[in-house]
Parts: sequence; C-alpha cells; structure tokens
Amino acid sequence: MFMPRSREEIEFRCQAALNDELILFLVKESGSPTAAYEMILSKTGDISKARTGRWLAILRRDYVEDYEEIVCSIQVKLQQHDNEKEIPNENFIHKRYKGVRKRCGN
Repeated sequence: MFMPRSREEIEFRCQAALNDELILFLVKESGSPTAAYEMILSKTGDISKARTGRWLAILRRDYVEDYEEIVCSIQVKLQQHDNEKEIPNENFIHKRYKGVRKRCGN
C-alpha cells in the first residue's frame, strides 16, 4: 500500500536544492519528478543534486501551495539581493522566474 510522504519529510529532503538556482529552474521547467531528476542529472552529472531536485519536484506535485510559497520566498530574497548589489546576470534570473513572480504578486 502506498504511503504518501509528509510535507515535512519532503521539505527536509529538498533543502539543498533551495540554494541552487539551476536546480530551481530545472524543477520549474520539468513535467514530473522523474523528468526533473533526469534533467538535473544530465546538466550537472551530480546524482545527489538530481535526487534533491526530484524531492523538490515531488513537493511541487504533492504540496503545490507549499512549493510556491518556498519559491516565492526565494524570489523575494533574490530581489533583496538585487537591491543591495547589482548582479551581472540580473535579467537572466528575472526571466527564469517571471512565471513564479506573477503568482507571487510581483
């Protein structure tokens, strides 16, 4: 019998992904946890990053509101960082997250 994972467990397992913009981007673009795993593995060659990204994609699939809240809070932190210090690829970061920004009210 299938026992769904708790939100707390999934959030714990995906913590490392929250500090990696590439993983955040690939998870956002993926269609499923398996697709996220494969995309991250092919881009990074790092199995642990792929596993962490898969957990983030599971959070997105099973707990959409929590996923969006986490991504929105990361976006706010990026905006605060942009205000404090100009980042050379600022426009690239904003383009990647523009779909999330609309949901966050930005």
